[in-house]
Amino acid sequence: MVTHCLKCRAPLAPHAGPGRPASYCGSACRRLAEYEIRRIDRRLADYTLKLREAQADCEPFGIDTDHLGRTKRQRVADLRKWIREDEQRLRDLLCGAPADG
Repeated sequence: MVTHCLKCRAPLAPHAGPGRPASYCGSACRRLAEYEIRRIDRRLADYTLKLREAQADCEPFGIDTDHLGRTKRQRVADLRKWIREDEQRLRDLLCGAPADG
């Protein structure tokens, strides 16, 4: 059971009575969480597309660098890391998974 707001981490009042227990402390946090969920979802779609493009690229790892000087291997590793981080944040916002930090 969630004991704190999934967005701002404020403590929630104990649930009494019928219905689903609250996950957010109020409508402001619920709206902010909805906005963040949509933003992360769009970002994940973009990262996934970029990852697929990088993996399908015919250039061998390590030869091509981007405008930041990263190799293809580094770009793929960064994309995978960002996808993992965004998926974890979605879990935190939707399910109340414990925060990593």
